[in-house]
Amino acid sequence: MKKFRIGLIFFAIVIIIGQLTVVNYSDLRWSENAGSYLGIISMIFIIISLILSNKHDMKNQNK
Repeated sequence: MKKFRIGLIFFAIVIIIGQLTVVNYSDLRWSENAGSYLGIISMIFIIISLILSNKHDMKNQNK
């Protein structure tokens, strides 16, 4: 399961990079880039949750 989570982390990083290329940097208003901003924020939350899940599993395996 750990390998799957690490794979998802890398996939989320690729999605973030993709979203950063789509952002309209000449106009950073929410109305112009809402989809990109939401995609970046959601991928960051996914990465955080996967890292915490890995730490939780490691903690339970050591018991």
